[in-house]
Amino acid sequence: MSYVVQEDDSLSGIASSYSTTVSDLMDVNALGGPAINAGDILAIPLSACASRFPQYASDYGLSVPNGSYAITASHCVECSCAQGSRNLYCMPSSLAVSCSSMQCSNSNLMLGNVTWQQSSAGCNVTSCSYDGYANGTILTTLSTSLQPRCPGIQQFPPLIAPPDSVPTYTSFSPAPGPSEAGGAPTTTPTSTVPSSGSELGLPPTNAPSGGLSNAAPLAHPLASFPIAVVVGLIFGSMRSLSL
Repeated sequence: MSYVVQEDDSLSGIASSYSTTVSDLMDVNALGGPAINAGDILAIPLSACASRFPQYASDYGLSVPNGSYAITASHCVECSCAQGSRNLYCMPSSLAVSCSSMQCSNSNLMLGNVTWQQSSAGCNVTSCSYDGYANGTILTTLSTSLQPRCPGIQQFPPLIAPPDSVPTYTSFSPAPGPSEAGGAPTTTPTSTVPSSGSELGLPPTNAPSGGLSNAAPLAHPLASFPIAVVVGLIFGSMRSLSL
């Protein structure tokens, strides 16, 4: 990701905010020293938890960024990476329907289980860890180690369901309806319709129906000529021919 340096920013402060180191920031951005200026754009290397699965595993090379999770092993296993951590933690997924055994051999521990016992030398920690998915089988590893202090309860990032509606404050929300607040007025505008029915879109009273055009009508040259004159001319022509 990219970050724009603000006033009073320091390289050490930026590194602390994004769970990385000053040396990593300098290496990624090819900086000769820790000095930065406001307006500089820095590439931020995001920390992640890398797996150590065998090469024959189908999820070999799995890497999960800080603060996120991944689902693997045919939807049977969820692997998370806590903020600021480099240790991948895997446990059975709640999305699976049918999965192979997730119990560590020679142990009562299931995948993701961790037990510890405090001693004078430190804390004896026994865990059943995920070791990849191969040929439809979930591989597990039972390990025991002596650590300076006992681990706390593993916090797995919760699955967040996608929204089922569009929030009204987003630019993609539908426009309010006429009856809703902020919508168009609900009062129906009134208009006067001429008694002849000659309003645009309506044929005149007792006239044949048909389409109307907005163009001005063309006047026929004989439209205003008196009909009686025309009849008289025709009658006179016929009389002269008979003579």
